[in-house]
Amino acid sequence: MVILWALGGLVGGVVVLLVVLTLTHMGTDQPTETTELPSPTAPAQPQSCYPFAC
Repeated sequence: MVILWALGGLVGGVVVLLVVLTLTHMGTDQPTETTELPSPTAPAQPQSCYPFAC
């Protein structure tokens, strides 16, 4: 019987979380403001010829 209570609490907690998130995000049609930073490109790696000599 304890397992049923634990599972019920877990499922109930997830449902409450989803309801709260839904209510807090209602009415916001635009996405949240995020600044996109350009990702720097990694410098080219030197060619490795180990164990061969290039």
